[in-house]
Formats: sequence, structure tokens, C-alpha cells
Amino acid sequence: MIFKNLEIKNFRNFENIEVPLDNKNVIFGMNDIGKTNFLYAMRFLLDRDIRKNGFVKTDYHKNNTDNDISILLELDISDFDESEDTKSLVSEAAGVRSSRNAEKFYIKIVGEYNKKELIGEPILLWGDDKENLYQMDSRGYAFSIDNIFKVIYINPLVDLEKLFLKNKRLLMDESSSSDDDKKIIEEINELTDNVNKKIGEMKIIDNLQTEITTEYNDLRNENIEIQMKSEMAIKGFFSDIVPYIKKKDDENYYPTSGDGRRKILSYSILNLLVKKLYEDKIVVYLIEEPENSLHRSMQLALSHQIFSNKAYEYCFISTHSSDILYELDNAMLLRIYSTDKVECSTHLYKINESFTKDKKKLNREFCNALFSERVLLIEGPSEKVLFEKVMNEINKEYELDGGYILQVNGTYFKTYFEAFKGLNIDIIVKTDNDLKIKKGSTDEYELLGINRCLKLIGDKQQPNIKMNFTSNVKKTKLRELKVKRKALYTEKKSLVDKFEQNKIFLSELDLENDLFNVIGDRLSEILVIDRKKVVEKLQSSKLYMMVDVVEDLDNGDCKKIYNSKYFKCLKRLNDE
Repeated sequence: MIFKNLEIKNFRNFENIEVPLDNKNVIFGMNDIGKTNFLYAMRFLLDRDIRKNGFVKTDYHKNNTDNDISILLELDISDFDESEDTKSLVSEAAGVRSSRNAEKFYIKIVGEYNKKELIGEPILLWGDDKENLYQMDSRGYAFSIDNIFKVIYINPLVDLEKLFLKNKRLLMDESSSSDDDKKIIEEINELTDNVNKKIGEMKIIDNLQTEITTEYNDLRNENIEIQMKSEMAIKGFFSDIVPYIKKKDDENYYPTSGDGRRKILSYSILNLLVKKLYEDKIVVYLIEEPENSLHRSMQLALSHQIFSNKAYEYCFISTHSSDILYELDNAMLLRIYSTDKVECSTHLYKINESFTKDKKKLNREFCNALFSERVLLIEGPSEKVLFEKVMNEINKEYELDGGYILQVNGTYFKTYFEAFKGLNIDIIVKTDNDLKIKKGSTDEYELLGINRCLKLIGDKQQPNIKMNFTSNVKKTKLRELKVKRKALYTEKKSLVDKFEQNKIFLSELDLENDLFNVIGDRLSEILVIDRKKVVEKLQSSKLYMMVDVVEDLDNGDCKKIYNSKYFKCLKRLNDE
């Protein structure tokens, strides 16, 4: 079973949206944009505990109760032969399916506002024909769908004590006690009786009982007496059981203090409850901002659980943290944005198998940039060092203003570009006009830089070129390749212009030559070398040399770079 699509109409801040889903969904965006409301749409649909309260006026978009609330979930059930969850759903919904559409199934909730009762009564429908759904059977607030789905909602401030207290008896089911356990329980009860007898023999307790009894009978003479007893004796010894931390090779017990540890323990208890109580149901986790109160190491550990653990097979998670997404793979990213008209964009993020070994690196860079409005994709560390210096001189708050510089290598350009584009994040690209020799050849070259840009905009690749070198001497060949690259940049001017229209900026040659064209004399002064040797020096040890150069660049140098035609990408990053 696959969560395929969700339509929300007239619900809270969602006027009318439709978004693709998957079984793992990550919801992100600015504060107060609608992430919690999105989770509540799922809760109204699948969670009886929320649904039973009905829809109130403020649940309707802009309080418009003339239009119904409508939340429609589309499921892909084409995996009937392999999925037990799909079989459970199909079995429960046997009477509302036809043979015409065996691969899709819909669940819908409608809230028609009753102005006399001041409430929107939830009506649930389902079936495989989107336009002709059947009204679902119900008993009070329980609908047929509640026999199949169980929602586990975890809020950012999950309370360990309340969670454990509420579910203590479920976690420790006395009815399943073994014979040995029953004998131990009898022994504990005897010990408890003895404890209470000893407590009653204490003079301080006896005096207190007498004094309280006297005061009570003075107020109301009922011929009774007050006795002090251990709670263990009255409520049972399970009532006093609470979780403690015990470290290995340490005989001491430590209270579960610390918000991070308490939160992880809460997740553990919830997972255990699911295993004990809901094995026969399709469990859907709705997790809101789990990073709250968690140290980075705990966020990484939780990320591994969410994206690797079978228990979280169906999961919706809202977050502001890139660390929660550290293990991200095979998940639908759902970005909610725009304060005046709420919109959503989605992208199914799945790492190509050939990149598996670089998964963490890909995720770390990608997830840090996810929470930005504009992302500048660059090739390597030299660009990053230079561009960060320039941007900090021009606008120190460029990241606060929504900008982000993301270093990739040529292999990952397409991966990042498609992801950000799918999420409607503004993408800017700066890349070199590289040529790459064809494997096994000595004179045939691929237009690597130009074709990289063409691939990003979905255009046809340019054919390889042949080089007629005048000499086999390496320096001569490099010089002639440089001339050819410049010539290609001029020849392909229409393509270069098209790239720039798509915010993709191709260097005439490369970063070092671009920089030289803008501040060549200044570079010669900083490096203390002849002007003719500047580019060669910069390229001899790229990152090391760039770090040295950047240290000596002043505000005037940075302004020249920023305002140059060679670095238009920086103005785009600054939203100019």
C-alpha cells in the first residue's frame, strides 16, 4: 500500500491544495505556514480521537463555513499480492470496491457546517471511484476506517510521565503473568502488608492519624478514623513503578532527567505500545518537530530510526532540522511556503544506487540548503571560499535573507538541481566551461561544461569535438584547449544566453580566469607574482591559493567581483 496523493479544501490555512505523497513524508517550511495544519488534516481523516470532536468554525478556511471542508487521500493498492496492509484494507472495504479500478482506493472526510449546532459533523466516504464514493459505516464516532488504521501522533513536547502513566497497565499486562510471576506477586503483597503494619507502629504516624481523625470528627462526627497506608498497598505495587536509567557497570540508578533522554525514552515506549497493541492495524506515525530538546547526536540517532526502521513504514514528519534528515532516503519532501497564499511543492528524494556510498555527504549538504529560498550551486571549495567572502562583505545577512551557497561536484549537479526545482526553491548555478577527453582517445573531447548546463534545462546534448593539436607538448595542448574553450563560448552564445535566462551561469573558461578578468592587477599584488602567471598560480593549488587570496581581499575588491558580469550569480543569490 502506498500513500499516493492528498487533496485539502477549505481546511484552516489551506484553501485548495493537492500534493503527491509517499509512505515517508517530510514536511518543512517557515514557522506558522501550515505544517501542523497539514498533519491535522491527516489526523481528522484517520484518527478517531481528533475526529470525534468535529470541525469547529476556525477549522474552515478564513472561517468560511458556506463551503464544506474536504480532505481526500488516494492510496495505491496495486501491491495486493505482496502487502498484508493492502489485504487488510481491501478486506474491510470489500463492499465498496468494483473491478473497474483495482489499483486505486480513496478515503475522504467532509465537514458540512451546522450553523444551529455550531459544528461541522464529519462524514467519511471511501471507494475506488473518486467521483462516486460510498458513505462509510459508523458507530457513534467510530468509522470502519478505524478498524484498519491507528494514528500515533507525537507532538514536540511529548510528556514522558503522562505517557508512561497512561499506558503503564497496557505495558505491564498482569493477565499475561506467568506462574512464577504470580508467586512473586503474592510474596510482594505479603511484604507490602508487613510494610504497612510497620508504618502503623511508628509513633509519628500514630500521632498524625489520631490528630487528623480528631479534626475530622470535630467537623463531622461519622464515627470513622483516618489510617495512613502506603500507596503500594492500595493501588498495587505497579503504581509505584517508574523508569530509571542504569548505566552498565554502575550499581546506581539515575532518574530519567534531561529533555533529550526523556524524549528518546518516550519514542521507545510508543514503539513498544505499537508492537504490543496494534500489530493488527496499519500504524501511521505523525511526528511534529522531533528535534525539540534533542542534542545533535540524538537527532542523528532518531533520523536513523525514522528512515531505516520498519516500524516507521508510514510516516509524516515536520521538521526544521537538517540533522533529522541526515539518513533521508526514499522519502517525499513537501515544502509549504508563501504567507499570503499557501502553496506546496513536493519532490520524491531517492538516492541513486551509484551514489549510495556518498549518501551521508549528499544528505548533509542537501538538507542544510533545504530550508532556504535561493540556492547557488557551485562546483568546489575554491568557489565556496571566494563567494562566501564576497557575500559577507556585500550582505552579511544573505543566509538570513534566504540565500545559501551549496558546494557540489559535477556528478551531483543534476541530483540537487532536480530536487530544489521540484520544491520550487530558486536555483542558481555557476559552473566552468570544461572540456573532457573521451576515454581511450587522444584528440576527441566532450563539451562537459556546456552539456552539463544543457542537461539541467533538459536540452539535447552537444556532440564531441576533434582537436587538431599542433604539437604533443603538454603546455601547447593546454594552451590550444584554452583557445578552443573561449571560441566555443563565443560560438555557443545563444546557448549561453539561454542558460542565463534559466539562472545558469557558465564561465568563459573557469573561476580563476573569471576572477583574473575582474581583479587581475590586485591578484598579482596579493600573490606577489607577474600578472601573466596569476591564473597558473591560482590553479596550481586551488583551495590553498584561494584561501590566501581571500584573506587579502578588501571591501572594494569584493564590490568589483559582485558587480562584474562574470559573477552575475552572486546578484541572483542576493535576489537582485
